[in-house]
Parts: sequence; C-alpha cells; structure tokens
Amino acid sequence: MNNQMTEHSEKGPLSISNPSQFKMLFERIGLPVVELDRHFHLIHANAAARKLLGIEERDLDSKISATDLVVDEQRSLVVRGLESLAEGADSTPITLRIKRSDGVESMAEVFSEVILEEGEIAGYRTYAFDLTRRLALEERFKEKEDIFQLIVENASFTGILVVNGDYKFEYVNDKLCDMVGLSRRDLLGLDFREVLHPDSVNLVSDRYIQRQRGEKVPREYEFQIIRADGEVRDVMISSSIIRSSDERVKTVAQILDITEEKQSKHKLEESERRHRTLIETMDSGLAVDDEEGMTVLVNEALADMLGYDSVDEMIGIPITEWVHGWTARNVTEKAQLRKAGQKENYELNLQRKDGKIVPTIVQASPIFDPDSNYIGSFAVFTDVTELKKAEAEVRFFLDLLLHDIGNQLQLILAGADMLSRDADQDQISRSKQYVLDGARRCLNLITNIRRTEQSKSEPLAAVDLTEVLKTQVRLFSGQYGLHPTVKGLPDSMHVIADSALGHLFWNLMENSIKHNPRDEKTLEITGERKGKTFVVSFTDNGPGLEEEKKRSLLDPTRRSGGVGLHLIRRMMDKYGGAIHLDDRVEGSPEEGLCIRIELLIANEKS
Repeated sequence: MNNQMTEHSEKGPLSISNPSQFKMLFERIGLPVVELDRHFHLIHANAAARKLLGIEERDLDSKISATDLVVDEQRSLVVRGLESLAEGADSTPITLRIKRSDGVESMAEVFSEVILEEGEIAGYRTYAFDLTRRLALEERFKEKEDIFQLIVENASFTGILVVNGDYKFEYVNDKLCDMVGLSRRDLLGLDFREVLHPDSVNLVSDRYIQRQRGEKVPREYEFQIIRADGEVRDVMISSSIIRSSDERVKTVAQILDITEEKQSKHKLEESERRHRTLIETMDSGLAVDDEEGMTVLVNEALADMLGYDSVDEMIGIPITEWVHGWTARNVTEKAQLRKAGQKENYELNLQRKDGKIVPTIVQASPIFDPDSNYIGSFAVFTDVTELKKAEAEVRFFLDLLLHDIGNQLQLILAGADMLSRDADQDQISRSKQYVLDGARRCLNLITNIRRTEQSKSEPLAAVDLTEVLKTQVRLFSGQYGLHPTVKGLPDSMHVIADSALGHLFWNLMENSIKHNPRDEKTLEITGERKGKTFVVSFTDNGPGLEEEKKRSLLDPTRRSGGVGLHLIRRMMDKYGGAIHLDDRVEGSPEEGLCIRIELLIANEKS
C-alpha cells in the first residue's frame, strides 16, 4: 500500500499514485467509503457504501450530489464541511441522517478528507460508520433499562437498596420504604445502621465493612430491623458489591421480610415439639408404618415394651417381626381396611426381642397425605399384661368358687341330709364331721385367697429362711402329728421374700401329706445353696405325678392344684425365684414327689 499512496502532509490530504488499486482495496473492506468530485458529485461508492445509501453501481453515472444523500436540513452542513476541508481545515467527524434512495433514513457518523492529484484538489473521500445498529442496541438497552427500573421500583416482595462507602442509602425502592416505614426522602442519605435493631448492628456493619474491603463473607443472612413505628421485623438480605465509574465500591442488596415466615416456622416447630414430647413421654407404645408395612416411627415406650435397646433399632424393619403371628397377608388385609379410612380397636399380641409375648390393646388409624393418598397407618399399643393376669386370676377364683367351694358345700349338704329325727348317735357324729370338714375347707380356701391378695402389695425384704421354716415345721408337726426330717439348713439364711414366706412353706408341707394315701407318710426337707440362690426341697413318699401332670400343675393358666399351688406360683414369681417338680426317685414317679423352690439370697441379689 505504501507504493500506492503518498502522504501530502502529516495530517493533510492524500495524493493517490494508483487510484484504481486504491478503489479495489476499499471495495473489499466492510467500511462504507465514497468519493466525490470537486463539485460534490458521487463518482465512486464501495459495496458497503452502496448498501448504506440504497443505490446500485449503475446509479454512480447519474451525477448524484452529496447533498442529495442527506436530509434537507443537513444539506448546508455537508457543503460547509467540504468547503472548509478545501480551505485547509482539519477533518472533524459529524453525524448525518442519511436519506436512502427508498426514502428510509439511517444514522451515520462520517469523516471526510480531500483527494489531491499533482498537488491540486481533485475531490473528496468520505468514510461512514453506520450508527443504525448501535442506535437500535442503545434503544433496546434504554427500553430494558426502563423495564428494569419499573420492576425494581415496583417490586412487591423485596426491598432493593444501594449503599455507598459511607454507610448511607443512595437508592431505595418503594418496597424498602414500606418495610422500614419511612419515605424515600427520609431514607436517601440516611445511615443504614439507624434502621437496624441494636442486636443486629454489629453483625450487619462488620459484614458491610468486610465486603467493602473485598473479603469473602456470606451473601445471604438474617437480621432484624426496627420500623419507624417501633415494630421489630425479621429480614433476609442478599447483597453484593459493584464498582462505579470512579472506582468507588457500593453495596447493592435485596431485603426480604421473613417475619411471618419465621413466626409460622416457630409455631410449627413448637407444635412439632409438643407432639414429639407427647409421643416420647406417653406411657403407651406408638408406631407408624408405611403402606408396605415397614416401621418408620416408634416411641421409647414401645421400644422398652418390646425389649429393644433404642427406637432406631426398630426403624426400617417390617412390623411382622414384632407383631406376633402376623404374616404379609395380615399386613395387606389391614392396609386395605386403612385405605378405606377404617379405624380399629382390637387386641393384639406383640413379640419382644427376646421372644416373650406382650398382650396389648391396639388403636389403629390410617394416615393420608394432603392429596388424600394413603401413606401408612399409626397405632397406639397399651400393654395389658397386668390386666390379662388380673383377668386370669378372676377366672381362676371364679372357677375355684364354683368348683372347690361348690364341692365343699355339697359335702356340707350331704352331712346335713344324714340328720334325721331317728338318726343314731354314730350317724349324727358322721354328719357333724361332714359339715365341719366342708366348712373348714371353705374357710381354708377363703384364707388362702385373702393371703393371695395381701401378698400383692407387700414389699420384698430380707427374710431369715431358716427361722421361718423351723417355725412352720414345728406348727405343722403339732397339727398333723407328722415330723418332717430337716437337713442342710444353716443357722441363718436371708432370702428375698415377705411375711407370706411361712405360708408358702406351710402349703408345700400340707400338699405333701394331703394327697398321700399311705399309712406311713414321710416328708423330708433339705436345704442347699446353689450360687446366688438357696434351694429348699420338699420330698414325700406319696403316689407322685406323671410328667404331663407336672407340666399341668406348673401352668399358670390352669386351675390344677387348687388355690394352694396357685398361691405358691404367685409368690415365687414375686420373689423372683423358681419352682420345680421332680420324681423322688428319677424315672419312678410312683415312689413319690420332690418339689424344689429356688429363692434369691438377699445379700447377693444382682
């Protein structure tokens, strides 16, 4: 290019050594370029210029004047500008409104220079910068700016603010004014710390300073403000910094009033706390299962009831693992009832972790989500073990009254029937004995029942087994004329028991002779220490018991053995001991029975 053009002066017009090559160069570039002759007629326009002016290449032969290319009010401006260039003035860019051949106007910034040939002005070259696209962008930006300002000014949920480097508000929108209860005039120029709650001043100020320094601090956090009327409000801020054209740092933030949200959250948390407290402190067990019958929630009471170490141990296991006798089919059947909205109260046996059974009464209800979809059920389990024991005991005593006392009343009636006006003395004596025996047995039954009830409430204590047993043996010998053989008793042996221990020994001794038909009755009582227990054995030479009968006598749900053996079983349960029935001679039950009781030694109870 250096051999194609020569500078006229450092800032002056250019002289062209090869005009045709110069025109070819401008034809290839995207910048609009036109050339005018000395009379301001258009003699050349590159492709970009023709597009800008809306003309064809053939139009260049029509002697189009430069003044025809602009709007009427700018024609004189074009002429004066070109003439001033011819007079040696410096070129100055000007903005012109180009009038295209199709009548459409566009904006362009133009820069012109003179063309010299052999030192004489041959014409003018003009470079144009199309401003239409830039103006369109500026217009869109201005439109977006207006929309953005409208959104910010009328934001109904968030307050928007700009704070300068001196803690003062530079901009606030209407919502922020509403939040603090002050007008925009009052807020602009106000130190933002003046609207903060005293407890929040240090927090917000420290983070403001750190952010101004460029330090990393949380963008979002909560604090409190005080309205002009004194009301305290909870707010959430989201802030960032910007740098202005003069490099000053400013804070731009959005403020959201979360007072009602926090109050609702607090109420919800308080409600949840109360419900959880109720669940955790209730005596009854509570469980929630999902639609598949998997355990999703239990309380401490249920975990304790079933022998689990913690509630977490039960979460995630199927309820069939702790509902005794239930299968997947049972779960499905119950789920169908719950889906239909049915509530139920029924009895159900639960299975402890150690395998023991816990009888309960269940109150079961369905759970639905907000869209009324079934998502599971919850149930409250009330342990009725003691109630079941009481019911069994009531049934036992009722059976006892109907059976044992009924039998004795029959004996009394039979004795009474034997009396007649012509009865001899011997018959009268037998009749009297029938009546007295029946009455005594009724009284014994009533005494045993009374002692059974009394034994429920008496506390356990350390009782000297040796002293109690020797006393009962002495009384027994005096009443029945049978002297038991006693072996292995230490001088003193304290066990866990109560004042009914003597009655327990009496019942065991009486039982050994009551059912012994032999003329030569024997009873041997043996004491032996075994670890932390002391074992007392009562061995007789009666007819003994078959194995099935032994199991029946030890079954607490059966009446076998009468109230005496029932009382013994009750007392051993209370004492934490055990009772065993064995053959006196192993394998030969007809040789007699051995009843062994194990009692906890008082000073070695674990």
